[in-house]
Amino acid sequence: MSMFRSRLGLAVASVIAGLMVAVGGAAASGSAAAAPAGSAVSAAPAAAGTSVIPKGLKTHKVNASALRFRAAPNGWVKGLLFRGDRVFIRESYVGSPWVKVVVVGKSQSGIKHETRGWVHRGYLKR
Repeated sequence: MSMFRSRLGLAVASVIAGLMVAVGGAAASGSAAAAPAGSAVSAAPAAAGTSVIPKGLKTHKVNASALRFRAAPNGWVKGLLFRGDRVFIRESYVGSPWVKVVVVGKSQSGIKHETRGWVHRGYLKR
């Protein structure tokens, strides 16, 4: 904690807190009261039964013996997806082989339902 008490640490914490408030998040102080009054930030968890995955949209199956499930394109590996695991594509960009996915159901390696991450598009099939 002493590291954050230095001038530089306080300046950085102040800038981060300001940025978080500017984008609608809670400040670094950890209290929900630091969020702006009109903010859509909720301290309560998502309502039961709500899902990140829209109903009726098709999912993709992993078509690789083991596929790295990453935090970002070419980022650190969060886990592995195996052949047959199902994912829902949340974001894709023209010309990029990387897609942001959401795991549908629990994966064979134990990645929880609705966990978000990135995979290479070439290893997915409809």
